[in-house]
Amino acid sequence: MAKTELYVVRHGKTMFNTVQRVQGWCDTPLTKTGVEGIQHLGAGLKDVDFKEAYASDSGRAIETARLILSQHPNGPQIPFRVDKRIREWCFGSLEGGYDAEMWGLFLEF
Repeated sequence: MAKTELYVVRHGKTMFNTVQRVQGWCDTPLTKTGVEGIQHLGAGLKDVDFKEAYASDSGRAIETARLILSQHPNGPQIPFRVDKRIREWCFGSLEGGYDAEMWGLFLEF
């Protein structure tokens, strides 16, 4: 059986991350720091022989994947697919609220 390696990457830092806001289906853009961090990660992964790349349909995930692939010498040839089935959870009425409030509610359960 062939060996398969799976690389899972979290999106780069977003505007909501910087202000500690809940972000599931809310989609805020990557910050300058987020872009720089992902570019650095992409440079570190440039020698990995990726067969395919996937991202959820959120803008931040797509941008993160594209930034990583842009650092790869074979980036334009690597099949890239967007799939809503791997989208982050929706936090409903908690979306856009403060992280601390959300975690406080979860801890009550």
